[in-house]
Amino acid sequence: MSDKPNVLKANNDMLNQLHSMVAQHLIKQIASGEATIQEIAAATKFLKDNNVTADIEFSAPLRQLEQEVTPTMELPFVTEDGGEETCGTCEEPCGEEHCVTKDDK
Repeated sequence: MSDKPNVLKANNDMLNQLHSMVAQHLIKQIASGEATIQEIAAATKFLKDNNVTADIEFSAPLRQLEQEVTPTMELPFVTEDGGEETCGTCEEPCGEEHCVTKDDK
């Protein structure tokens, strides 16, 4: 019998463990309020890469957000003139600390 399947199994176990550790670290950082912008971006990418989505029918936080936004039709990342907040450094919405809105330019 070949050792190859055992090697692949060990690799899959290690990858599963690493996947779990990354998820646990991101959850801990975000839940503690200590997550950096980079960690939040990494968590968002982690969810996207793993095809994790949210359905408003099954998500109380999304329904709450919809109720808060719908009456005013104002989203927190849209400026008063309807434009998106953009970064004065990189000229696109990037969310970094150096970002400014179009009105600040």
